[in-house]
Amino acid sequence: MQTFRARSSVIWGWGAVALGVAVATIHVVTVGFGYATGGLGLGTGAALFGYAAFLRPRVTTREDHVEVRNMMQIATVEYARLADLETRWSLELVGDDGLKIGAFAAPAPNTAQVRAAQREAQHARGDEKAQYGRAGDRLGTPSGDAAAMVHAASSAWKADHPDAAGGEGPSVVRRPDWTGIAIVVVATAAAVWGLFG
Repeated sequence: MQTFRARSSVIWGWGAVALGVAVATIHVVTVGFGYATGGLGLGTGAALFGYAAFLRPRVTTREDHVEVRNMMQIATVEYARLADLETRWSLELVGDDGLKIGAFAAPAPNTAQVRAAQREAQHARGDEKAQYGRAGDRLGTPSGDAAAMVHAASSAWKADHPDAAGGEGPSVVRRPDWTGIAIVVVATAAAVWGLFG
């Protein structure tokens, strides 16, 4: 099992948590705990939103499938049903029936010029990832690193199971992430309490 989360997500997530703790602490120290509803609510909301939006999303390769955890949803694709990887806007897993799931934890590079230059260099080098990737799909970028991780796990599984057939039903199985939903609800309630409490 391997897990991928963009370094920028970790930085933004812990930054939001630190900001939330700082706002709550400064407000409590300044006005006292009994009058600090605004700071406590907004600080808690910021910390929880940062955690839910940046620290929880990830891409995980499992024994026979890949799991994409976004803010409020978990999606899985079995390696037998994984047809392609796209990285134009973020890492997108494409099932054999055309269904896609995007990974918030693996965003694409920012500019079109960077993506074009990376694509040119990638094709010139003859990188293996050029056969399944798009512009911006290279090691050192979030979508490229995540795509390489998923590609390696999928290739290894398919090599061990050459006769495996795809299953029935949709290739991408989505389900709500109730923990993520609960965190967002609590964060929203805390922020509203901080603003209007």
